[in-house]
Amino acid sequence: MIRMSEQMNKISNYVGVFVLGILVLIFFLVAIIAAIQMFINIYRKLRGVKVSKTISCRTCGRSISSSALICPDCGENYGELHGAGDSIVMCFFLALVFFATGVGLLTESVGWFERTFLN
Repeated sequence: MIRMSEQMNKISNYVGVFVLGILVLIFFLVAIIAAIQMFINIYRKLRGVKVSKTISCRTCGRSISSSALICPDCGENYGELHGAGDSIVMCFFLALVFFATGVGLLTESVGWFERTFLN
């Protein structure tokens, strides 16, 4: 019975290492994507490419703000915030937060790995 418990403990440790590795990878990938988007936005600003501040409503066709959640004329619900990905500051902030969280997760997972498998 003790033998089965030890094997289950080993399996759960391996699964834990795998899951932590995937989480760290996801955080670093999101940070890289946000950083790339930030540099794309900087390039657009330097080249003078204008990001449209208005869009046409898909129901009534009137011009509305690109960050509008609903059309003020017809009430069409867009349900999402537009324009956050076009902000250099927001992309920088997201890249920084996800990178710092990834580094923190990586540091914690390496410490956990050393305590679990190298003792």
